[in-house]
Amino acid sequence: MGVKVIVPFSGGKDSQATLLYAVEKYGADKITAVFNDLKWDHEITYNHIKYVTDKLGVKLVNLFSDKYDGFVDLCKKKTFPARTRRICTIHLKIEPMIDYVLSLKSNVIILQGIRADESEERSLMNEECRFFKYYFEPYQTNSMLVEKKSLIIKKYEAAKTLSAVQKKALKKAKEKIKELNERLAKGKEDEKYHDYRKEDVFEFCKIYSDDIHRPFFSKTANEVIYFSLNRGFTIHPFYFLGVSRIGCFPCIYATLDEMRLIVNEFPEIIDKIRLLEKEAEGSFFGPGYIPKRYQTGFDKKSGKKFPTIDDVVRYINDRQATGNLFENDPVITGCRSVYAICE
Repeated sequence: MGVKVIVPFSGGKDSQATLLYAVEKYGADKITAVFNDLKWDHEITYNHIKYVTDKLGVKLVNLFSDKYDGFVDLCKKKTFPARTRRICTIHLKIEPMIDYVLSLKSNVIILQGIRADESEERSLMNEECRFFKYYFEPYQTNSMLVEKKSLIIKKYEAAKTLSAVQKKALKKAKEKIKELNERLAKGKEDEKYHDYRKEDVFEFCKIYSDDIHRPFFSKTANEVIYFSLNRGFTIHPFYFLGVSRIGCFPCIYATLDEMRLIVNEFPEIIDKIRLLEKEAEGSFFGPGYIPKRYQTGFDKKSGKKFPTIDDVVRYINDRQATGNLFENDPVITGCRSVYAICE
């Protein structure tokens, strides 16, 4: 029946090391590198992906959404993504990848560049898994939510002081646990499963395997980086500028440090965000991204202020002018990489 070996490749250090590992294990002719193109990446990223795949001699497949013509179109037709509403990941990454896997009509092995120490959420994953796991077991239950909310409460209650926002979050977490426990007392877990193209997925899994392997799951960021460097491959140029992760540029989850980098070195990106905000009639940033006194945007429906890109730029420039953008921000005179890889 045969097996298709797939490596999702973003251009970042983890997926790059995974792609190199796959080539060494299976051979370049057996590998397909898959890039989810949201049409919102920097030209440097597109060039780096081409550099790596060309040098390895592997097939590269660019995936696009059938619903939206990239990130800008998603924002115009639907809404801007948010930390609690990651519609860009769902519609522009997850769904196109599911479409692609189903189209193969073959056993698949998917090698993912995921490491346990990247986040608490990823630390709960397994080194070996399956792609369609959450079609057959719940990704969320009331018991899971109680455990998650309990950790939030424990964290806040252990803090010496809480901001107004944190106090509000603590109150909401306690209210939510009470609500969840009431459901559990009635024997209700309210399981949630993935359901995008559910019937097609079930039919696929009756015939084909959908294995996932994460070869660098227990490795550190530096071990992953040197896996590439020791094989004669440079890593993405953004890492040398202080960027910690590679993806959309900019990402709606960009830190103020990353936005400062964009303000200082990629002014054309500011123009791109400004145009998007105008066309999509919204804000690229969440309401708490910068202090309210800097926010000039106003949502008539909610009656709340929000920051525009020009507000963010003004805030960053003002803070830079006083020399204290962040209280513990060191003066960087040499290597800016968070991984100390400039030598």
